[in-house]
Amino acid sequence: MGKLNKHDVYDVIIVGGGPAGMNAGLYSARKGLKTGLITKDFGGQTLNTSTIENYIGTKEINGMDLAEEWKSHMLEYSIDVNNFTKVEKIKKEEDVFQLATDEDDIFKSKTVILAPGAKKRHLNVTGEDKFEGKGISYCATCDAPLYEDKEVAIVGGGNSAVEAIVDLGKIAKKIHLFELLDDFTADEIVLEKIEPYKDKLETHFNTTIKEFKGDTLLEKVVVENKKTKEINEYNVNGVFVEIGQLPNTDSFNNIVKMNDSGEIITDKLCKTNVEGIFACGDATNIPYKQVVIAAGQGATAALSAYHYLLNK
Repeated sequence: MGKLNKHDVYDVIIVGGGPAGMNAGLYSARKGLKTGLITKDFGGQTLNTSTIENYIGTKEINGMDLAEEWKSHMLEYSIDVNNFTKVEKIKKEEDVFQLATDEDDIFKSKTVILAPGAKKRHLNVTGEDKFEGKGISYCATCDAPLYEDKEVAIVGGGNSAVEAIVDLGKIAKKIHLFELLDDFTADEIVLEKIEPYKDKLETHFNTTIKEFKGDTLLEKVVVENKKTKEINEYNVNGVFVEIGQLPNTDSFNNIVKMNDSGEIITDKLCKTNVEGIFACGDATNIPYKQVVIAAGQGATAALSAYHYLLNK
């Protein structure tokens, strides 16, 4: 594995190192394309997932371990990689794309595959910014061990929220779950996992977060019941926000078309509105944000880029 060369013109540069980006890299290199990959990390949101049980061929695996397997497999092929790097802008000059990074480098490529993934959605309520990293977390897998024998809260009712219950149920003294809707939205097979921790769990449905309070560290969460309008405060040492994701596409709104959610619009071949730019994974408008779907889209984007170059 070498670093990208500013003087070369690549056949394809992939932006992103999650399952979509790494699979796009593998497929591109296997097709003999001069391939570069620029990413902030290897694994994307998979790094924040404690257990993955729905990736075909692997019954159960830790997210970090699966990401390491992808990386190891991809790097068996000839791919230039710049890690810990963000692409800040893309422009096209004649038939070549120029990708400007946060390290003040510009790399050139005949095609681009955008696979920047997504990030955890924030609540955008008073006190959230103040206490991020000081009691508010967006990764139970990462931070659950900090809350042994403490009282915590989880915001959300989907699969990631239930997985947070499992992570914290082994460690925390008490868990509050606050959910906007009137029940869980998680899959039944995932919900079964919270059974051993029900004695620690107190659910608050139809509830919104109003504010976070504390001095230097988080101490209280203020909530409102949507139906009764009753306001309550709960003393907690930590809050884990698990309410979905937002696409990492801010750097690309100058060049590709997006929908109202900020997702890159693609067709079934992962083509964008710009000839020579393809997109895949959780940052696109393709439904069902799943690891296996992102990986499959990465393959589709790479093969589409390959055939595009063949026909030029």
